[in-house]
Amino acid sequence: MPRFAKRIAVLLALFTGLLSAAPAGAAVTITFYSHDFHMFHGVTTEVPHGFALLSGTTEAGEAVQANLGFSATSFYVAALFHPIEGALDAMPLPAGYVEEATYQFAFPLSDAQYRAVMATADKWRTAPQPSYDFYNRNCVTFIRDIAVSAGLSVSYATKFIHDPKAFLKDVAVRNAAFLADHTVPAAPLASDAQSPPD
Repeated sequence: MPRFAKRIAVLLALFTGLLSAAPAGAAVTITFYSHDFHMFHGVTTEVPHGFALLSGTTEAGEAVQANLGFSATSFYVAALFHPIEGALDAMPLPAGYVEEATYQFAFPLSDAQYRAVMATADKWRTAPQPSYDFYNRNCVTFIRDIAVSAGLSVSYATKFIHDPKAFLKDVAVRNAAFLADHTVPAAPLASDAQSPPD
């Protein structure tokens, strides 16, 4: 066999080995939702919310199930006057919360995109307190950062700052060509049916 053909054969064997090493159909799906109200310790408040679910398996075989959202941790009225403590949404979300939300769009992430999304969430998780600012650091700006980390184009217009549904609809329009080729069915967490912890 000529030297060139041997090299091609070796490369093909390596490539085939890499493909077989990854789990079949491995992908983490990110699904974006908006909510017309937010459940806070079992109390319904009239505060819209934007969040994302991650579900699937990475190329390395890591199982992923997570919800990503950002909220104030205390009574929201105080947020109208000054920044207050904020935190990522608890896992799992309250029973029925996803079912009551409005699905916006979903697509698979590469492992690099998944790591970027989780790194962004970690920056928000570890931000100095008070980290929630109703006027410029809330669930919309959080989900905007998550969308950017996932590779989407977004608007930074202040008109969306308190309207996660309108913001995500705008993201869908801005990324219509990409989403037309990559949209997949929503992949909600298996734990959605669980009751929230006491």
